Amino acid sequence: MADKVEKVKKRKRHIDDSSKPSKRVAIDEDKQISVSLLETGKWAPVLASTPGLAMPSEINLRAYTKMRRNAPSRVGKSGDIATKELILHSSDHSKLDYTAREEEVGGVDSLLKHYIGVYDPETGKMEVVEARKMIVRGSVRAHQATKEDDLSMNMRERRNELGQTFGTKKARKAIASVTENAISPDKSLRMLANGQAPKLDGASAAIIASMAKATKGMSTRDDLSKAADDAKPRPKANLDATDVADVYTVDSLIGEDTMMLIPVRLWQEAIRKNKEIVISSSYVANRIGRTKYDNIEKLKILRYMLLLIDVYNNCTIMRGQRKLPNPRTLREVIGDMPEAVLEGVKRNFTEGGLMSKYKSDLLITHLCAMACLVDNFEVDMWDLKEDLKLEMKPMAQYFNEIGARNGALGVAEKQRLGLDKAAAAQRKVAKLKLPLDFPKVGFGRRR
Repeated sequence: MADKVEKVKKRKRHIDDSSKPSKRVAIDEDKQISVSLLETGKWAPVLASTPGLAMPSEINLRAYTKMRRNAPSRVGKSGDIATKELILHSSDHSKLDYTAREEEVGGVDSLLKHYIGVYDPETGKMEVVEARKMIVRGSVRAHQATKEDDLSMNMRERRNELGQTFGTKKARKAIASVTENAISPDKSLRMLANGQAPKLDGASAAIIASMAKATKGMSTRDDLSKAADDAKPRPKANLDATDVADVYTVDSLIGEDTMMLIPVRLWQEAIRKNKEIVISSSYVANRIGRTKYDNIEKLKILRYMLLLIDVYNNCTIMRGQRKLPNPRTLREVIGDMPEAVLEGVKRNFTEGGLMSKYKSDLLITHLCAMACLVDNFEVDMWDLKEDLKLEMKPMAQYFNEIGARNGALGVAEKQRLGLDKAAAAQRKVAKLKLPLDFPKVGFGRRR
């Protein structure tokens, strides 16, 4: 008979993580805290707030007390807080008086008591004492009027009475305007009305002194104007240039690396063989015929301008922005232009496949600056206006943004184009010359 083999159920061994401790960490129990309320006595701590007031730290406040009205007969541990009212006052400031008072009866927090506690972590004891809650206010120090003030006031009043009685309609209106616009009948306003230089009173001097300190680090008008100019959608100009050719350069507008990638070999062969180059841009087409085949730099600038114009015109307008076409359409637009050049255009003039109003203006101002390089800093705007589908006024404004001056078409250019007087009047020429003439940043009129 075969031996019976006892089947034993095996359990998986629980493998503990070596990083975990095998024993629990002993945690000390929290100490018992004993709280005791002390009697306030004659003097108590003060909790003072200064709402809407910047009080200097060197001001010293003097304490004054007086008996409270309807003081309770049983004060408990509140001490003098319940029976006496505390007032803190200081006249250390040259123009202002500081006064701290407790909240009057009937206020929002008049029945709310405040306490200050000191805790000793070694013994676990906390001593609590009642404190006074006070509010510090500032007021302009009053000054006594002099006899000169009274005399000046009397003379002004007499003149106003005579003017109201015997003056013309214009004089009476002026007197009424001075009276309506007067803030306070102080000496400064009366001196200003009498044609004298006004003097600042204590309140005005204190306000101006605090304003000078608060506005010390603020930007000046010139700083704000420069920041507004830098934020405009236009290429960076070299304001230190002594030659107009150094204001906008090929490197700053296109970049040397991009210029090396732009292909113009097909254009060179067509120019050498006097073949017509069919492209979508009137501006570029009219300049290619006047460019020599060996002027590679100008041909590359024109080829880059053609790319920007084609990308701009093939975008779809939606919600005030321009959306780039799909990759297949873009591939047809750029032709044999390398992808790296197109990616540079996307990086400089689009955000997430969208061309905002700012980016559109930036692209057009770059085209204006490149046109100045191509046309020797004197550009007939008509062809570029037609390519971008703009009116002459906004096209001229774009040239103004890069510092160019706008003028009428010259006589020689009229004869070369064969334009009559009416057609020539519709055209404008942008000239880039030193010093640059940027539009002024507008600020609000001073009152």
